Amino acid sequence: IRSALRSLNDSVSLDSDYSSLSSTSFAVVGKPVDQVKLIVACTKQQIKRFVRHNNWPIGHEVRTDLWKELCRDRDFDANKQLYSHEVQVMLQNGVKTLRASFLSAEGVVMHDFGLREIGAVSLQRLLIVIECVRPEITYVPVLYPLCALFLHYMSEEETFACVMHLIRAGNTYIQQSFVAVTASSRTLLALLKRHKSSVYNLLKRRVGTADETILVRALRDWPSWLFRHLPFEYAVRVVDCFIVEGHKMLIRVAIAIVYIWSKEKKRDYSSFAMKTCEERADALGQQFAETAASCPVSVQTLLDAAVGIRNLKGSTIARYQKQFEDVVREEKVSMNMPRIIPSSKLLYTSPFTSQIVNADVATAIMCSLPNRFQLETPRILFRLSDDGSSFTQLWAKIDEAEQTLIVIKSSNGEVFGAYCSASWAERHDAHERARSRYFGTGESFVWKVDVESGQLRVYTWVGNRGDCADNCPQMFMAADDKSLVIGSGGGDAIAIRDELYRGISSACSTFASPPLIKDREFIISQMEVFDIRSGSA
Repeated sequence: IRSALRSLNDSVSLDSDYSSLSSTSFAVVGKPVDQVKLIVACTKQQIKRFVRHNNWPIGHEVRTDLWKELCRDRDFDANKQLYSHEVQVMLQNGVKTLRASFLSAEGVVMHDFGLREIGAVSLQRLLIVIECVRPEITYVPVLYPLCALFLHYMSEEETFACVMHLIRAGNTYIQQSFVAVTASSRTLLALLKRHKSSVYNLLKRRVGTADETILVRALRDWPSWLFRHLPFEYAVRVVDCFIVEGHKMLIRVAIAIVYIWSKEKKRDYSSFAMKTCEERADALGQQFAETAASCPVSVQTLLDAAVGIRNLKGSTIARYQKQFEDVVREEKVSMNMPRIIPSSKLLYTSPFTSQIVNADVATAIMCSLPNRFQLETPRILFRLSDDGSSFTQLWAKIDEAEQTLIVIKSSNGEVFGAYCSASWAERHDAHERARSRYFGTGESFVWKVDVESGQLRVYTWVGNRGDCADNCPQMFMAADDKSLVIGSGGGDAIAIRDELYRGISSACSTFASPPLIKDREFIISQMEVFDIRSGSA
């Protein structure tokens, strides 16, 4: 069998009819699934060569069997059963399903390769279950399109089992953190410099600088080249190889796309006049995406260019990746980036009713709360239009609450707020306040509704990010009789003083949050405070 496969690989001439892949050794096994099992029993190098040069049509049945067998591990069948169980529990409990929370993160590739309506519903359900059983997954930009591709060829249960296998393999297959994904574009630039120096030099000339912090802007969306812009038949062939070779194959294809661009656009400078270096780098990134979308070479030529990069070793990729992850970690605390809460977008109760936010935003806020507080609908304690702008009235209404959710609407229509993880009555604890005016815990967070997209942006404590220093700022809450502060350090995320009429929002190091509103100062149009309680309270 292996001898027959070796001859197939050497000839690189494979018939599109799967049954004729071998007229000798494979012929004795009639069913495609049995033939696939013989293929996956070969060495990894043999499988790698075989898959790189296949010529199956995109709708061929071999792909269903091959992908499943390549992803099959000891937990494959158990994971299929786990998925069915999780879906059944959702249906029995009347769970209200939304999008998985990691889909709200910036940079996530949202492309389903033309799934029909029922397939799109299956995709959302699949992603919700993945997040439910693997809540530690918070940033996986390619998970959406990868799951969509699998659903084109197999059931939800089988897709779930395959994806669990790939996730368990870690960053060698799917990068699963903001740090890893951000560092990968720098790794890609370093590999271009090492293996395609002429292309790297062209990149420098086109952008007009050798500053790699600017050059890397052209590569930062590279996962979308593969999983959004490549045509379906190209993406499928890439995934054929990816399942065997992992993240290294994605890097290879990304380099190949830039290489092909260099051959097509080498003398085209027309769109770069009167632009800054940053704008040129961004424009190049768009050209790379366009090259992928209208790929001027065949899919086999693209793969040949990818695998033809000599001496591209996994150890080299890993070394660059570690080096740049360390750099990103150092930069991360100072970056004003929203943190997506790794909680499942499943609610076992109704969202709270607000005069400020709609039901979708209310549900998203509730799904960002600690899990134990997602079982009971928050109860309104205070509303500015009903209870007035006095701090005395505010404290009288909310002091008994152990946790609170604050929702504010400014006179400009901007909406923002905070989850406060401790009772505001702690401001009276003279002993503790003598040590620090701040109280609360790292479960607190601030949030805003993005004006353009309408999506919720959540900023959590920097100490929750495992790569931060132990001495992270812990200035969560502060108050006295006539003031309220949420988040401090370099500025207050939310500060209201004297009356519930106006306030200030500044960048804050406790949550690594930017100002929550466009202008630093705001006038309060409406304000609500809700009691947050656990289901057992």
